[in-house]
Amino acid sequence: MSDAGHKLRKLKRNLFMLLEVFPSLVRGFLLNFGVYHATRAALGLPFEWSSPVAFITSFVSLFALVIAITKDLPDVEGDRKFQISTFATKLGVRNIAFLGSGLLLLNYVAAIVAAVYMPQAFRRSLMIPAHSILALGLIFQAWVLERANYTKEAIAGYYRFIWNLFYAEYIIFPFI
Repeated sequence: MSDAGHKLRKLKRNLFMLLEVFPSLVRGFLLNFGVYHATRAALGLPFEWSSPVAFITSFVSLFALVIAITKDLPDVEGDRKFQISTFATKLGVRNIAFLGSGLLLLNYVAAIVAAVYMPQAFRRSLMIPAHSILALGLIFQAWVLERANYTKEAIAGYYRFIWNLFYAEYIIFPFI
């Protein structure tokens, strides 16, 4: 195998991994922005950004990235067996779970900071405790995953919990 052929295959693998993540980021942005814009247009209202819409769009876009990079965690054994290249098979379950948890914690810290520094835009009395509780739940779930030594059941529970956090954000959103 030539060096150029090896580099091309490596580039192709990396591009496929990027293409796996990119649609999630776009979907996270376009879904929230698009629904907001379409709703305002249907009501005959001009488009204008609001802090809550900018927040949920940013928050969910980063969340979509986390879902995209962690989605293969529950089936990492099968992916390894059939030599399917995923973030989890390349970087390891622990590293991907740590990365996903770190990005989500960054999201929650940003939500709390936004509530503190923009009290005119957000309800502090909801944003701060809700995101603190969700962040603590995430830390606990990551701890449970670590203590269980990344068993298949613990990985599935962790990934399910990430989705529950995602749904929780949409439950909170109308009240922020």
